[in-house]
Amino acid sequence: MSNLNPHHREVLGKLDVLVVDDISVVRNALARILRSLGIRGRIDKAEDGFKAWEMIQTYNYGLVVSDIQMPRMTGLELKKIVRTTPRFAELPFLMITGEVSEDILANVKESRFDGFLLKPFHRVVLEARLRELLNIPR
Repeated sequence: MSNLNPHHREVLGKLDVLVVDDISVVRNALARILRSLGIRGRIDKAEDGFKAWEMIQTYNYGLVVSDIQMPRMTGLELKKIVRTTPRFAELPFLMITGEVSEDILANVKESRFDGFLLKPFHRVVLEARLRELLNIPR
């Protein structure tokens, strides 16, 4: 997001993000990509929705990037809990998945996520989704 004006860089620079994925390589890669896009705030990582929910309740994140399929609590279950809790109802939520099935697509459509990405994705696609999600114009 190198072509952002100073105000937008400042917004991203202060953004705190929670990355949720059961695969540590994916969590770490997402964190690196987010840093490369200009996010300088806190980037925490959780291995499933259950751990993520604990973390969301104890820290004020500005964005959650979550896989859908995970053990203990899926991203879909996490999103449902987040949206039904008034304190977090407006927390921006970007869902990612490597699995495409009719059930997952139906759940995604029904859940009306803020943003959705299919793995693997390119950095520019993630950047575009973040711009949309965070209302950052080009």
